[in-house]
Amino acid sequence: MARLLLHSDRLEVILSTAEKTLALRRENISIPRSSIRSATLTDDPWIWVRGIRAPGTAVPLTLAVGQWKFHGGKDFLVLKGTRPSVVIDIADEEYSRVIITTKHGMELVSKLQLDIKPVTKSPRTRKTSPQVTPKPKRAAKPKTAPDESQTDAAPLTDGAAVIAPATAAAAAKARAPKRPAAAKAPKSPKSAHAPTSPSQATTVLPGDPSSGLATKPANESPDQI
Repeated sequence: MARLLLHSDRLEVILSTAEKTLALRRENISIPRSSIRSATLTDDPWIWVRGIRAPGTAVPLTLAVGQWKFHGGKDFLVLKGTRPSVVIDIADEEYSRVIITTKHGMELVSKLQLDIKPVTKSPRTRKTSPQVTPKPKRAAKPKTAPDESQTDAAPLTDGAAVIAPATAAAAAKARAPKRPAAAKAPKSPKSAHAPTSPSQATTVLPGDPSSGLATKPANESPDQI
């Protein structure tokens, strides 16, 4: 089984003779600590395998030793069965990821975290919005009763005088042509003796010397013969 040696500047993976033979590799793997991006513990290392074997040795879910190529780079695997393993992601090195079956994964992760500087959050600064002073409200002007002289005058709209209805009616009446008066029929002469109405009839009193008639009074009873 491969051994892990953690130095102050690098992480070294020491391969056994059998592992070097299966991986077709002569040297051990050395990883600078500055290139390590993350270290993850897993109980199922086979889900992290990507790419195809080239070169190396593989028995599905039993053994995988060597390098695996994928479209973005190469990974190095030393897997035995379904034992706990550690997944190390690397940047700017020969391999992008190293997956190794080991019992010391927890200890390795804890020691790698000692060199990680705690991230100090800078205090948030609140954005102060500019204060806007409200504009003073204008005082409402008191409404005054309109003068009689102003109410009689017709307002002007777009330079044309607006004529009040009464004025318009008087002007139309003045412009209308006057009809000639109908000729009056001549009055017929009234008879001097024929009364026009019962109210105009004269009653001749009996004994009136001016009438020249001898009549009996209306209330006098007729003579008896």
